[in-house]
Amino acid sequence: MRRPGAARGTLAPYPSGARQPGWGDRAEDLLETLHVELQDIGGTAWWARILTTLASQSGSVQFRFVGRVADEVRYSSSTFASPTPISPTPPEEQWAPGMTRSLEELVSDIRHDGWTQTGSGSEPWSLTFER
Repeated sequence: MRRPGAARGTLAPYPSGARQPGWGDRAEDLLETLHVELQDIGGTAWWARILTTLASQSGSVQFRFVGRVADEVRYSSSTFASPTPISPTPPEEQWAPGMTRSLEELVSDIRHDGWTQTGSGSEPWSLTFER
């Protein structure tokens, strides 16, 4: 099959069975969007909550950062501990050592795979990437 606009006799550079862009495709439909989020490890499953509680230092919660495309986690950072908050307060580096390093490692992995940052939110980890 020829690529749209390719000269006759030129083969498309797509692997067999891969979806090929067509004339009706919009650039937005071809882009993937990845969002970085903070994840409480114990909140992922009941057994994870028990394990993190038993393995944690007194009163701490284990967090990590994840990079999601739609509902699929594609990237995850190393974990870091944060004291269990009395109110739902997001962690900060001063009392959650390792948080900044975990985020920097995750962002480095994401950028290494060709993602470009396109936005940020109010929290340091509220990042959006596209490719």
